[in-house]
Amino acid sequence: MKRYEVIKETFTPCKGTQLPDNSEIQEMQLENPAHYVQEQYKKERSIEFLTTEQDGSTVIEALLEGGRKYRYTFSEL
Repeated sequence: MKRYEVIKETFTPCKGTQLPDNSEIQEMQLENPAHYVQEQYKKERSIEFLTTEQDGSTVIEALLEGGRKYRYTFSEL
């Protein structure tokens, strides 16, 4: 397992802004960041996951129905 600093950002479409509505920072030990994010949304009916690399960190976005979006940034410690 690896240790990560995880930044979770929440975006609501009706706000009309590109800034997150809420941000949380946690330290976690994970085997697989993608699996962790997928587990958070396993009860959702329709979801799309986008994974990118940004400045050496893994960024995973979960796009849900209604335009809701959650962005997770995993930085290895």
